[in-house]
Amino acid sequence: MGSVNFQIEGEFVCDLARVWFWDEGREYSKCEELLLSCLVTDQITLEEKKKIVVEILEGRKKLVGVNSLSLVDDGARIRPLTDKIEEYRKNEIIRKIEEDIQRRPLAYLDPYSCDQDPADYKPISDNLNYDDRKEIREIYGKYLTPYEDLRLWAYSSDSYFYGRRLLPGFWSAEERPYLDQGLYLIERPRLVFELIGGPVKDTDKLMLLLGDFLQALVDKKGVNQAAALEIIHRNKKFAAAQEEKRRQIPKPEEKELTEDELNKRTDPDDFLSEYGLIDPSGNYYSCKFAGHHAKAFHIIAKREGKNPNIYPGDFDKALDILYSENWAIIRNPDPHGSVFFDFRGDRRPTKKQIDAAFTHIIKFNEPTLPGIEKYLED
Repeated sequence: MGSVNFQIEGEFVCDLARVWFWDEGREYSKCEELLLSCLVTDQITLEEKKKIVVEILEGRKKLVGVNSLSLVDDGARIRPLTDKIEEYRKNEIIRKIEEDIQRRPLAYLDPYSCDQDPADYKPISDNLNYDDRKEIREIYGKYLTPYEDLRLWAYSSDSYFYGRRLLPGFWSAEERPYLDQGLYLIERPRLVFELIGGPVKDTDKLMLLLGDFLQALVDKKGVNQAAALEIIHRNKKFAAAQEEKRRQIPKPEEKELTEDELNKRTDPDDFLSEYGLIDPSGNYYSCKFAGHHAKAFHIIAKREGKNPNIYPGDFDKALDILYSENWAIIRNPDPHGSVFFDFRGDRRPTKKQIDAAFTHIIKFNEPTLPGIEKYLED
């Protein structure tokens, strides 16, 4: 058998050690061991050799030559070792965030981009009978994790339990809306780290910072038009919710108004009913179902200083008059359906009217107010 000769090329070994350490994330001890194997000399101590290893890994020094190696200055790319230590620390925190998300995903759910109410959340698995649980195991090969349970719930409707996995967007990232029914942060632990630096403790703060991050994407045109509209809708809901929290000062209890009393009341109110009118200044005037004409009639009579009981104005045209004056109408012909935002097609509501619409969404705990989306584009 012939002899085998090996050569040690100093620059190659240095480059390899740096790739191991900086790019592949190998243990420091392995990288150190590789470089120490090239520093075979009794002219310097082990501690001095270890200091040279650090200088090589940082890019300040390098070994040159073949077999007989010399230590020379490098400096082509200097990366302080503290950067790697910081990277290790960051990755460890992100790992803890990932674990926290899997353990309690609801804490990371964005309620302002989810059609469901987080207050109503119950794991789907808790509502299944024995046969359903068995089928879940057959479908997924295991019980659902807390995260899988939450994703299933977020994309669910009022019926169709475990079969909801078939809904568009449930598993496929390509089919999901941009904000993923409130699950946007749950699959972005690195973003959570960038926003708050660790597992969530203050959800309100996280949601505020998320809104700022998303708005920056819109401002930089870093998302497409559909995603931008989702973000604008989400941030307006958040702003309305924060304003509602600030306004929640205990007030003396008022007796509930009868249908006739509410329809005849001409002062703006604090969203006493989901049906009502919004004037151009953003003031809300509640009425009962199908009470919009009566409400408009009394508002106009007061505005003209007339007694509504003897006011000669046309009752049936009162609502059209306010509508033509750019009042928004929150109504629905079906008392069992969802209300919608009705506004003149040739005009645009004021910013205060749009803000009032989002306050309405928060007040009545709805995912959106149909009809308002088309005014978010500008």
